[in-house]
Amino acid sequence: MSDLATMQTQPVLSEPRIAISVVSHGQRELLLTLLAQLKTASALLPMQVILTLNLPEERPEMASAEGFEVVWIENPRPKGFAENHNAAFEHCRAPYFCVLNPDVRLDAGSLLPLLECLARLPGVAGPRVLSLSGALEDNARQLPSPLRLLSRWWHRRFESDYSHVVLEQQVDWMAGMCLAFDRATYQSIGGFDTRYRLYCEDIDICLKVHLTCRHVTWVQAGVVIHDAQRASHRSWRYLVWHIGSLLKLFNSATYWRFRFSRRRAAM
Repeated sequence: MSDLATMQTQPVLSEPRIAISVVSHGQRELLLTLLAQLKTASALLPMQVILTLNLPEERPEMASAEGFEVVWIENPRPKGFAENHNAAFEHCRAPYFCVLNPDVRLDAGSLLPLLECLARLPGVAGPRVLSLSGALEDNARQLPSPLRLLSRWWHRRFESDYSHVVLEQQVDWMAGMCLAFDRATYQSIGGFDTRYRLYCEDIDICLKVHLTCRHVTWVQAGVVIHDAQRASHRSWRYLVWHIGSLLKLFNSATYWRFRFSRRRAAM
């Protein structure tokens, strides 16, 4: 079998305002719900949805709609988070590019505040993320360090490092379940780093955005619901991958350049 992914588009929009990359790992039921919500949102926000099936699964049937273009990519072999979203970006025809997990839930106005922010502050913007129970998730965080991570686990404190009272604020990084970029930023930094496996790609890309003097903005007016899977809390294999990615991050030039830049700025 060829290693090239198969791709199909239907219908084609003349000018989508945002391209949304979603990767499914056999998550058909989650995907059906998200696609229905995106289709509704497309009435306010014309979009190109680039949907990657990373594992073999039946493609959901989607009726065409004005302002709603779907690009299907079917991988002959599974790829990682970074590789999948970077491949999806190659099909992006919009001025904004958003990566979105299948287990994210949104309404028609969830993404509009992110685009409004990026028009003023180019870089990456993320929404306020709530759990299914309505609790604030910890998607906006300060730069991780071994001591900070040990403290979080020891005290079992997983809330956000920033206050949600501030409507827009610059943060160190945001979790990758929902991140929106202006096209020029994503392209200039080369997308996600494929050397990471499943974890820390979001930290790395946010630090790179900072280092290009662009913005990493947490936007409270954009709200999504996240049914967090947290596989690394339940599986030793995922936990090993998570630890391996953290070690790679702590030894990366990007991590230390960011730390030194913060130290110089504080002097």
